[in-house]
Amino acid sequence: MILKDFIEEFVRPNTLIRLWKETKGGHQPLFDPKDLVEMEWRIKRGEGIYKGLEDSPVVGVTDILVKGNYTEAVNIVI
Repeated sequence: MILKDFIEEFVRPNTLIRLWKETKGGHQPLFDPKDLVEMEWRIKRGEGIYKGLEDSPVVGVTDILVKGNYTEAVNIVI
């Protein structure tokens, strides 16, 4: 399933999301995990730095806790 469809189907409106890329040893944030979370609607629209990611395949959801602002967010792996 692609990211925008996944968000539409499984994520409630106005939810904070952090995107991750699967790596051999775990997960790598696509952007600075301490500061960059985004509202679900901006990712679905592919706005700003998310342009082109809205059609990425979703690998899954994980429970990564980070330090700093917005420690809690839905962590989607693409």
